[in-house]
Amino acid sequence: MSLVKNEWIKIFSKVSTYIFIAFLLLAALGTAVIDYKLSPDQSKDWKQEVKADIKEQQKALEATDISDDEKAMIMDDIEVSKHLLADNINPDLNTNWTYMAQWTMSLTSFVTLFVVIVCSSLVSSEFSDGTIKQLLIRPYKRWKILLSKYITSLLFAALLLSSLVIFSYLIGIIFFGNGSYSDKILDPSAFGEFKPVVVGSYFVDMMVYWIPGFLVITTIAFMLSTLFKNQALAVGISIFILFASSPLNMVIQSFIGKYEWLKFVLFPHLDLRVYISGPMEMFDGATLGFSMGVLGIYYLIFLALTFFFFQKKDITN
Repeated sequence: MSLVKNEWIKIFSKVSTYIFIAFLLLAALGTAVIDYKLSPDQSKDWKQEVKADIKEQQKALEATDISDDEKAMIMDDIEVSKHLLADNINPDLNTNWTYMAQWTMSLTSFVTLFVVIVCSSLVSSEFSDGTIKQLLIRPYKRWKILLSKYITSLLFAALLLSSLVIFSYLIGIIFFGNGSYSDKILDPSAFGEFKPVVVGSYFVDMMVYWIPGFLVITTIAFMLSTLFKNQALAVGISIFILFASSPLNMVIQSFIGKYEWLKFVLFPHLDLRVYISGPMEMFDGATLGFSMGVLGIYYLIFLALTFFFFQKKDITN
């Protein structure tokens, strides 16, 4: 614990740490302002408005010059409106929970970026600054020193993520009021399908399903920090992998039908949120359990490589 405390002090001795936290606060504030400006005014009697819309759409169906495609679109809109009334779902609902479900998850990409920057420099910076020898001559085994740094990186990741959620929750209350956890909304990720979800549960699920991939990316950045003595190189490669993961995922999925072994590559499994909306498969045989298993295996491999190479690393130079 003394080693972890020491690493924690090192992180908070850097100005960049406070800049990262302040940026998350400003990002949450900025997105709340945007959402507030773009959101329609809250109606006290939204049901009457939906009923009025249904009547107008039914009148539009009686027009003689309407095409079949337009008729089909209007009929779909009417069905959605009827479902909203039946399930008591306000289509214009805007609370702190709806704000978090829509915006906070998009801001987690900044959390990932900041954590990658910090994790990829935790060990490499010791080599770049020449402080690694002073660290290793202390009466601790190498693996304990490295473990303390890894624990600190996870604690820092938890701090940034918690800060983002708390900032979003409080700012959401200020701009939109404190809504109910159990309010129903339409699933934002279920395109073209009427699928009601509980807004609080949806947000929590999105966070929980995002964390495993986030943990693996954090571990990759930490591993690269132990492999490279140059801090800039370790940070640069980590950020490159972070931003290249999405394009690589698209490429892999386009060829996965031809090459079965591609389903065991890491990148398609990093974002488990694709499983939230239902049985949508990334490829044949893709399940949440399979993706979790792949992530778990890679996670253990990355950890093993991290500790192995740090144990063998030469620090004479």
